[in-house]
Amino acid sequence: MHVDNVSDGELVVWARRGDGEAFGALVRRYLRPALAVAWEFAPSRDGAEDLVQDAFHRALRALPSFDESRPFRPWFFTILRNLGRNAAEREARWSTGPVSEGLRADGADPEEEAHRADVRDRIRRGLDLLPPMQRACFRLCDMEGFDGVEVAEMLDLSAATVRVHRHRARAALRDALRDLNDTEEEEEEK
Repeated sequence: MHVDNVSDGELVVWARRGDGEAFGALVRRYLRPALAVAWEFAPSRDGAEDLVQDAFHRALRALPSFDESRPFRPWFFTILRNLGRNAAEREARWSTGPVSEGLRADGADPEEEAHRADVRDRIRRGLDLLPPMQRACFRLCDMEGFDGVEVAEMLDLSAATVRVHRHRARAALRDALRDLNDTEEEEEEK
């Protein structure tokens, strides 16, 4: 089956009739954006992948009661966001803190690896300072490469709202990273 030009609605109809390939096409179509959205709620890539898998599983189970007159994409992303919020709340309640990652065995230069880890940590801390919707819009547009219209559909927002969140996120992230950099320079001077 060639599904590139088949609408979501047609794939849903076929999937409801038991066509596994049709549902597989929906999974392939939305896997990447779903991972990008799930990453906002999960503490790791593995957690995001588990969240997406659970969302697709729940969507498949709920497909018989899906209203075919409505679009699939917002319905699916609502399932994903709800699961993500629930998972984030559970994680916050039961989290005991990060576990150290250990040493790399691939022969990477420890100093270079430490620098990369520091840069990743600075970016992560800067992103953590953003409000959730700004962080989601920034990550989806600037890190994952989706356009504002796609992100608007994923997050059930208007494209203008996505632009505003993205603009504010960029400004806040620049300030946060500058502040983190200034703080670290002051600590080094001591």
